[in-house]
Amino acid sequence: MKKILHVAILVILSLTIACNKVTPKLELTSKNVINVPYEGGDYTITYELVSENGGKIKAITNNDEVVTSIDTKTEGKIRIHVSENTTTQSREATIIVSHDNLCFYVDVKQAENINEPGDNPGDDPGDDPGDDPGDEPGDEPGDDPGDDPGDEPGDNPGDDPNDNYFYVNANQLVGFYYGERLINGLGHYWIILSEDGFSNGATVPNSEYFRLDLLGPMSEDEDNARIPDGHYTYDFTQNFYEYLILNIGNTDYLYVDNAGEAWSSYYSFAELDVEGNRIELNAIVGDKEYRVVFDGNYSLTNNVIPENISTFVSDHEINLDNCTGTVSCFNDYWDCGYCNWQIEFVCNDGLKNGTYLVLDFLTDANINGSSGFEGTYRASGFSAEDPTKPAFGPNVFVPGMRISDDGVHMLGSLLVEYVDGIGVDQAPIFGGEFTITANGDGTHTIVMEATDDAEPTNKITLNWTGTLK
Repeated sequence: MKKILHVAILVILSLTIACNKVTPKLELTSKNVINVPYEGGDYTITYELVSENGGKIKAITNNDEVVTSIDTKTEGKIRIHVSENTTTQSREATIIVSHDNLCFYVDVKQAENINEPGDNPGDDPGDDPGDDPGDEPGDEPGDDPGDDPGDEPGDNPGDDPNDNYFYVNANQLVGFYYGERLINGLGHYWIILSEDGFSNGATVPNSEYFRLDLLGPMSEDEDNARIPDGHYTYDFTQNFYEYLILNIGNTDYLYVDNAGEAWSSYYSFAELDVEGNRIELNAIVGDKEYRVVFDGNYSLTNNVIPENISTFVSDHEINLDNCTGTVSCFNDYWDCGYCNWQIEFVCNDGLKNGTYLVLDFLTDANINGSSGFEGTYRASGFSAEDPTKPAFGPNVFVPGMRISDDGVHMLGSLLVEYVDGIGVDQAPIFGGEFTITANGDGTHTIVMEATDDAEPTNKITLNWTGTLK
């Protein structure tokens, strides 16, 4: 998935960007448990995928002795093969299916062999009990079938030149410590590992970056924070606990191409080991498996997130000369009983120079959008019962707000100004009102008298006429 926002923003400025409202869905449509007899066999998992990023999914297993092959070539179907169980113990495996940051699990439960202990079908006369079927004469019990002569059991993938395995000697670590602002009692850490990917604080073209959002014990020294020692596992369930690699936020593999564009992909598997100055990541990205090792002195920046989102220091008049506007109806997106609309203006050169503006507003109870989107909309403010949620109602706009206290993503109405591809200023459209008028010739006029969330507030104004796509 392409991320237009340059990685330097996240590293240096930590500015807010908007979340896309298209809601992807990855849903298992077959059973979540497959019961298999000891003989094994072929089975099919079915799923439904809704995504704007294409229909590719990834599927891996935690036990490749049980599930020996996984075929994802057919859209909507995953075909697996379960090997014969030659033991007198039942076996289990889990299939992990993922797309971007969505996933589901299927458990495979295989019955024990009903034959007498040691009677492995296909054993040649004279085979010792427990020999693997097909072991060559002289193979030690437990040798992996097909091991090259001299391979030690458990050799790392990538020893064979044909294996799609990559070793990265990460000599740079950039990171931040956010304290317990995400989960009470847990420390939140964010790091980027790279091999020569930064120069003077900026990204280097043709470089790759391994970004990790981590939860662990609280740092004992916030001014010299370090990642606590331990084994961190990838979170597929979005349950927050210690020694966790979050699969939300900025956990991904990122590549900056020769033109300086940043492209990111989510991990389908990741685990991290930290011991002193040594940090080792094993991760799967697409069809590639990475082993990333950093070994050196480091400390994390104690990142203090300001209470206010806006970085403006004076009043601001929005200029949309270099922008294209689109209008979309999201029905009852906020699940509040009112129809949700969004008007989005994006720079024609792809967020290089100019404005990115989102107006997120509610019309009335006709959630199918039949009432149209013209009208005057005032700031909703926030609910007295829950100050983290907007006070939804008819003819209001949703103020810009962070998804989490330490996140760089924002929902609602917002403004970001770009110079040379870098977001230099941002603000939520927080107070005031705007009016949308149809001119009868296919164009609309938007007049806005709003404020940001700075203290004291800055005025944000707009007077625009043009065509909304």
